[in-house]
Amino acid sequence: MIELLLFGGLVAAGLAVVAVLGFVFFLIKLVLWVVLLPFRLLLKALMIPVWLTLGALGVAAGAVLLPVILIALAAVAVIGIVGTLLALLLPAVPFILLGLVVWAMFRKAPVVA
Repeated sequence: MIELLLFGGLVAAGLAVVAVLGFVFFLIKLVLWVVLLPFRLLLKALMIPVWLTLGALGVAAGAVLLPVILIALAAVAVIGIVGTLLALLLPAVPFILLGLVVWAMFRKAPVVA
């Protein structure tokens, strides 16, 4: 019973240490935010033209590549459909061949005039 009480005390002490360290790191982060916030805002304001330029380039590249992407998607769809049909019909090939052999053996011969 004493062991559980000691273990609880150790857990409580550990949580207290973690809480103090967390509060210290929170204060450091808060001070850094307050000190560095003007520089962060200035850098973001200076990056606006770069972001607009990259966005315009992305739109232009997308407009150029959109037909290529659509053609590639259509080709993939056609290949997928053909592949699916082939996969469905391929197991039937032996039965089709057997049917043709039976038909060739038992069909009526053409009447010679």
